[in-house]
Amino acid sequence: MTKRVNTDWKAAVVVAMVMLVISQAAPAQSFATHPMRLLLTNPPGGTVDTLARVLADGFSHAFGQPVVIENRPGANGGLAAEAMAATAPDGHTLLLGPPGPIAINRLLYQKMSYDPRTAFAPVSLVAVAPLVLVVNPGLPAQSLRELIDLARARPGAISYASQGGGSSGHLAMEMLASAVRIELTHVPYKGSAPALTDLIAGHVQVMFDNTTSSLPHVRRGSLRALAVAERTRIKAAPEIPTIAESGVADFEATPWFGLVARTGTPQAVIDQIAAEVSRILARPDVEARFTALGVDLRGLPAAPFAAYIASETAKWERIIKAASIRLD
Repeated sequence: MTKRVNTDWKAAVVVAMVMLVISQAAPAQSFATHPMRLLLTNPPGGTVDTLARVLADGFSHAFGQPVVIENRPGANGGLAAEAMAATAPDGHTLLLGPPGPIAINRLLYQKMSYDPRTAFAPVSLVAVAPLVLVVNPGLPAQSLRELIDLARARPGAISYASQGGGSSGHLAMEMLASAVRIELTHVPYKGSAPALTDLIAGHVQVMFDNTTSSLPHVRRGSLRALAVAERTRIKAAPEIPTIAESGVADFEATPWFGLVARTGTPQAVIDQIAAEVSRILARPDVEARFTALGVDLRGLPAAPFAAYIASETAKWERIIKAASIRLD
């Protein structure tokens, strides 16, 4: 009898261990019943695209469904946002984008087919990526002060690229130009990648770009970094001074990247997605990868992300009104 009990106990342990392995290998209980879509506001190659591919891989493993990434650049993220506004509120389609389509476009355009305040439900603040002011090496400016002096000597002669009208790079440059009283010529592109291509080729001379996409070019010598638009120097490139250190007091312009769902998506689904974002971003390999590029990973859940959107909208509204920026 004793021997039989011992055998039963060992068998129970084996069964329990097998069940544990199975449970860990299988996807967590998921809302997803068919493939998911991740809509992006930018073309391949930029910060949004890099973040999206990391999230898509994590979502696929966690929710047990493939995740299709759709790059829909244009209209400062408006094309992707319009597509997002027409989706079902079930969490199967998400939008990953910068401030434009989520918070700022409504301040720039009089006519929009969607209102982000009613169309989108905040899910997670994914990351914050500092802007770095970069120039083509052929431009004879070794510092922000020298760039300002060149611009003042030749009003409108220096052209700057942006990721699109109303993008963080556009607004930051208008903010800087207003602060130091210079005139530059704006050349908008559909995303960071094509803008950087023309900047490196010398078709434009200067740009505010995210550290993710610009620092590799700076390290290769194909671009020169003049300053970062942060209050403190960034860990990824501590040798680059801040704009405030370069003589423009209290200057800060930090773009961010957030994940939103369609309004009406069940809160339980939103919470599940937000929790998975936090788990993905907490992985050491992911953190190390983006830290090296100067990106600050956040994983902020829905409620504080909603408050952050409100504060950022108020901040940029003041700047947009002061610079009289309209895109209609």
